[in-house]
Amino acid sequence: MKHTLAIKLGAYYDRAVKCLVFAIKGFSEDQCVLRASALTLYTLLSIVPVMAMAFGIAKGFGMQKLLEKELYARFPGQEEVINNVITFSNNLLEGTKSGLMALLGVMILLYSVVKMFNHIENAFNTIWWVKEGRTWVRKFTDYLALFITAPLLTLFSGSATIFISTQLEAILNRMKVPGSVELLISMGFKAVPFLTIWALFVCFYIFIPNRKIDVKAALAGGIIAGSIYQIGQILYLKFQVGVSHYNAIYGSFAALPLFLVWLQASWIILLVGAEIAFAWENIQVLEARNLDYDAISIRLKKLMLLRIVLVCVHRFANRQPAPTDIQIYEETRIPLQIVKRTLSDLIDCRILSEVKLKASPGYAPAHDIDTMTLSDVIESWENHGDRSIQVADTLEYQALEKSLEGFKQAIAQSGDDRRIKEI
Repeated sequence: MKHTLAIKLGAYYDRAVKCLVFAIKGFSEDQCVLRASALTLYTLLSIVPVMAMAFGIAKGFGMQKLLEKELYARFPGQEEVINNVITFSNNLLEGTKSGLMALLGVMILLYSVVKMFNHIENAFNTIWWVKEGRTWVRKFTDYLALFITAPLLTLFSGSATIFISTQLEAILNRMKVPGSVELLISMGFKAVPFLTIWALFVCFYIFIPNRKIDVKAALAGGIIAGSIYQIGQILYLKFQVGVSHYNAIYGSFAALPLFLVWLQASWIILLVGAEIAFAWENIQVLEARNLDYDAISIRLKKLMLLRIVLVCVHRFANRQPAPTDIQIYEETRIPLQIVKRTLSDLIDCRILSEVKLKASPGYAPAHDIDTMTLSDVIESWENHGDRSIQVADTLEYQALEKSLEGFKQAIAQSGDDRRIKEI
């Protein structure tokens, strides 16, 4: 029993180390620092419209005062800045209540929210190797749902933190709770901010990328990144209190540089979690990522090519949706990088065609599967490429060409040249 547990723990440790290595490598390759900088800029540009919409949602739930209290708690000593943000947001909301400005104001608010989440989706899609984003209808519905959920979870997290620091100890003392029980209750409440931030990050990793994400992978990324974020937020608040002492010199701008640094760090943490989630979900793919396609034997290339065509033909024959590259990898266990390269060759050979799906593109036969044989596929693949090189048309060359044509005819007439769909 202990031996089995040790083996499992060792396997998890190896997987975690590999995920960390792949996440760091992916963070660099996907230019996540640059993407975090872009997201920081988009956040600053859309902060007033987004805050206005957040206040509108909070007002609908009767939580406007709670949101204001949370803002003041997160930015101590910067009351003037918060007052300006709240004033601008309320003015924007008030401006949407009358006449033509109502429609225009609502459109600006919704556009700002959709644009903001669209940039986040683009970053996540790059990390998860997704080429196409959502349709505008799905963007509107999915982003709006996330925009409503995210502030509520953040408010709940902040409210729990404030309650723990101000009310919990006094309530437990009045109730005369035993010390051990008090410790458990206190630890439970202190875990609430972490749980809500974990839930928020997991929601981002599951719902933002335009493809289905493994829940375990999202949990791994969400828990790690959420914990870093929550700890960083505690440190940021302590630094913020120290910065407030310089208000006499810098006025309202005292917290601005620190706020920008924290905003950039927040996006970096979110993208780090996304890289961890992607690495956890695709560790086998990443391990085979550095395979040299040109070093693979021609026979093995043919077998893998035929196996991929077989998957697409069977799906088509059974009237199932065209498989994506990920689905082909999952069914065949051919390394994803080789699947992608082979699919590209098969499209160029016009053996397969690309089909637009909601998430990643699918792949279907490009011509009649009732007549598609093994030799047809192999011949199309072998004839693909540059054929413009001039070779001396000698008698020996003609003899070799005739022999190859004889091989082709012999294969076509043999009983082993079967139709793909019959295999």
